[in-house]
Amino acid sequence: MSERTRFIKIAEAVAVDRETLTDTFGRFTFGPLARGWGWTMGTVLRRAMLSSVEGSAPTQLRIDGVIHEFSTIDGVLEDVPFIVLNVKKLRFKLEGADFEYAHLHAEKPREYTGADLELPANLKLVNTDALILTLSAKDRPVHIEIKVERGRGYENQESVKKRSPGEPVGTIFLDAFYSPVRQVKIDVVNVRYGERTDYEQIAFEVATDGSVTPEETLAQTAELLKSHVEALSKIVDPRAGLAESGEAEETAWDEVLIESLDVPQTVKKALADHGIKTVAELISNTEEEIKEWGDIKPRSFSTLRSRLEGMGAEFAKQPTEEETKEGSEDEA
Repeated sequence: MSERTRFIKIAEAVAVDRETLTDTFGRFTFGPLARGWGWTMGTVLRRAMLSSVEGSAPTQLRIDGVIHEFSTIDGVLEDVPFIVLNVKKLRFKLEGADFEYAHLHAEKPREYTGADLELPANLKLVNTDALILTLSAKDRPVHIEIKVERGRGYENQESVKKRSPGEPVGTIFLDAFYSPVRQVKIDVVNVRYGERTDYEQIAFEVATDGSVTPEETLAQTAELLKSHVEALSKIVDPRAGLAESGEAEETAWDEVLIESLDVPQTVKKALADHGIKTVAELISNTEEEIKEWGDIKPRSFSTLRSRLEGMGAEFAKQPTEEETKEGSEDEA
């Protein structure tokens, strides 16, 4: 046990209730924990599970002969908006690739569900009984193509559309609900450990859509939290990475606009008047050169210098007499 943690009880493993465990539901306990750590860890676990577990969801839909989502289809009982809602309810499990396509060929009059979809080998549909559409007329075949992508959390329709330029006319973009976690309930109870009764234990229930099991959900969440916590132990000077390469430093400051700096507006105006728009252009000058303009008051200049130092940037150095002399000799 680490000397720094010997006065804090750290739980060794998560206990799983095997009697109630299914592909969509799991009950777990984690403890004992020192007083106060129950809700601290429980809240983090719950939020991470709900927002950050990777899943798959339909993001695009194409129906032959349909130009936009507010259409009707001859021979189909549902309007396109209802078909869109039904497609959103489909829960997929995608392995390997970042995206795949599912197809539906409806030819005979009847109800068509997820079980009628044609899927590639690495794409699986969990809720195969979910209704997609009802074909009510003969000789009115309908072909549907559904794009399924992997992601985390939720992505709105506009975001999906923005990152998908060049899609053919008639593509219907969907709100994507990637998260396979449907519900996480957390409770913290007191437990006995040795002679003490004020230790805590987290009891949590996890419900998923079946594309990811509760145990896989917990494993993904633990790995994600572990990566974040390990990063906390690495204290790095933000200037160190930039100092490794002059090219990297120049590129980084090229992207920082003067307008984004927390400095007086008079300073921004003075720099703009001299054609300086980025931090890279600013720090290519020496302090003396900036002061010679006479446009920036001493107090404002101190604020500017302080902001640059806080970012890890600094003005160019004034060449020494020897460097100036060497430069003159080289020119000669």
